[in-house]
Amino acid sequence: MSNLLVIVAAGSGSRLGRAEPKALVSIGGRPLLSWTLDSVSTVAVDRLVVTAPADRLDAVREIVGARGRVVAGGETRSASVRLGVAALSPENADVVAIHDAARPLVSAAELGAVLAAAGRSGAAIAATPVVDTVKRAAEGQVRATVDRRDLFGAATPQAFRWDLLRRALEGGDATDEAALCEAAGIPVSLVPVSRLAFKITTPEDLELAEAILAARRRRGEAPAMTTRVGIGFDAHPFAAGRELRLGGVAVPHESGLQGHSDGDALLHALTDAILGAAALGTIGDHFPPSDPQWKNADSATFVARAVALARGRGLEVGNVDAVIVAEAPRIAPHAARIRARVAEILGVAEDAVSVRGTSTNGLGFTGRGEGLAANVIVLLVGGESGKSSA
Repeated sequence: MSNLLVIVAAGSGSRLGRAEPKALVSIGGRPLLSWTLDSVSTVAVDRLVVTAPADRLDAVREIVGARGRVVAGGETRSASVRLGVAALSPENADVVAIHDAARPLVSAAELGAVLAAAGRSGAAIAATPVVDTVKRAAEGQVRATVDRRDLFGAATPQAFRWDLLRRALEGGDATDEAALCEAAGIPVSLVPVSRLAFKITTPEDLELAEAILAARRRRGEAPAMTTRVGIGFDAHPFAAGRELRLGGVAVPHESGLQGHSDGDALLHALTDAILGAAALGTIGDHFPPSDPQWKNADSATFVARAVALARGRGLEVGNVDAVIVAEAPRIAPHAARIRARVAEILGVAEDAVSVRGTSTNGLGFTGRGEGLAANVIVLLVGGESGKSSA
């Protein structure tokens, strides 16, 4: 039997309160998507497609590696599913499974059970029994208690014979593919799974998943977290006629910084610190000043690429401490804006970034007002040996 798998990972994750797309949010020191891929990695599937945010395809490809194909998702979950299924070219497939990247704790055994059930009946979904007493309410008042004995929460994976899924997908949008099947009159089998199949949607869900993974680590059931430290340093002379950019922010000053790119010494030092922590070389190796494509380039591009390369080794940015050395301009009035922008570029919370200014009390080239320097320390965290199996 030919089994194909689509992992839907194009969601924004806005309800998590993070700037980063949900699939790339760090959990237990690794991107959420990395855990999801690992959880189903022992199930034999003939082809795998992951749908991703259109502007983060490279970052997702770093995580997926050679295990599957990454394609841009759509504006809705249904649109992403259709795009993922189309990329599978499933005409000769027996069963196609759909799984949410935001359910990283679903086990390979549960995916296998859903695939097997779909092979037998044509359509099957993972579902969790409702354990709470259920109330029906209106206008803030309880109207009735609902018998929960036959109630289940729909989860993923959901799997379907290709001919039935194709027919169901013609029915428009829905919150899951099972609903489309139901609307088309296609019977759907139910496979009870663990409550660990919950979907990470809110910050509380993220905390719960972190706690579960921490408990698994203590029991030796998940890779131990590793930490890597990187140090970055960069110095630039001032150059008249250029805008001064520090940490991706325009800072008022009479001169900017000399450089082949935009001269952002802070982001250059940050890039080098990330690459150093991940043992991936230097900023000059990846973005040589002799290459014309980096002429006047936004240095945020360098940081984003360094983060993607580190993710390819299963490493995420834990926190950053940066010190800018300059007599002028004063950094303190701009530190909050710089900190917020650096956090945005890295896709981390602002409280994971520190930006400070200092001076050399008139000593050296910075003391003479000839330029400025930036020192950055970065902590990267990740799975065992700092290398994901993704």
